[in-house]
Amino acid sequence: MKLRSSIAPIPPGALDLAGDAVRRRRLLQGRMLERVERAGYEEIIPPTFEYAEVFVRAGGAEVADRLIRFLDLDGQLLALRYDFTASVARLAATKLSDRATPLRLCYAGKVFRQDPAHEGRRPREILQVGGELLGQDGVAADVEVIRLALELVRCAEVREFQLNLGHVGALAPALAALAPEARAVVRKLIDRKDAAGLAATASDTLRTLPFVIGRREALDRAARLAPEVGDAIERLRAIDAALSDDERRHVVYDFGEVRGLDYYTGMHFEIFVRGAGAAVGAGGRYDDLVARFGRPLPAVGVALDLDALAEAAP
Repeated sequence: MKLRSSIAPIPPGALDLAGDAVRRRRLLQGRMLERVERAGYEEIIPPTFEYAEVFVRAGGAEVADRLIRFLDLDGQLLALRYDFTASVARLAATKLSDRATPLRLCYAGKVFRQDPAHEGRRPREILQVGGELLGQDGVAADVEVIRLALELVRCAEVREFQLNLGHVGALAPALAALAPEARAVVRKLIDRKDAAGLAATASDTLRTLPFVIGRREALDRAARLAPEVGDAIERLRAIDAALSDDERRHVVYDFGEVRGLDYYTGMHFEIFVRGAGAAVGAGGRYDDLVARFGRPLPAVGVALDLDALAEAAP
């Protein structure tokens, strides 16, 4: 049947790729998978769709509106894969429940998301590569995943990139002391870096700490401003001490990141490269997630947006 000219050839947010765009992605995906497997991570291929409840259980109720959902023949609500981490957690707690830890798992494939607030203006399918380390909770595991993230970005041969590293324990205690309604307002103010708004509504810690960003000296400044979050800062100091000079030059400590605070439990990061308008990757520690599927395991991981990296690469 011939499509009428008024009908869009593909839905908003879907991608048509051909030629060099495909070759760049396949080349980069191969390099990245080779690197992560060389680090001892086993590739898995979880299903493209799962019961929607899997992603809601992992990401919370706010994820529900971002799922691309449909009904199975038996009436069960399914969803295209929103992220790999939820599937990894389910797999570790079920099919791989008899495996000894630590588990090192990696993956490559598409995730599917919609954003009602930006309908049609953002991709709804994203090609990712990532790795998850489950069953290890020390600084060494955090450093392993940060190091892996930096090496995966290098696979794209980008010259300038930065990993913004923070810790949930820096802001979470002060936010938790607020009423839920006030907490939501303050988080938005922090995300917008609205100093005037925070001065009128927030505590001393929430007025000052979100604006601390920098290299090693940022850790000292944060410790002076908020000694009550010393454990979080000491964890970041331990990570910093374990990194090489070459790795450390790509790391910036950022105490103003509030996205993902409901998901992460320890250190967390975003990755930025020159030529990309938004973060090309993210990761961190999520020690509570696998337990939601029945197997308590500490965990830390990273996922890279291969589409964004391929377009930013020289």
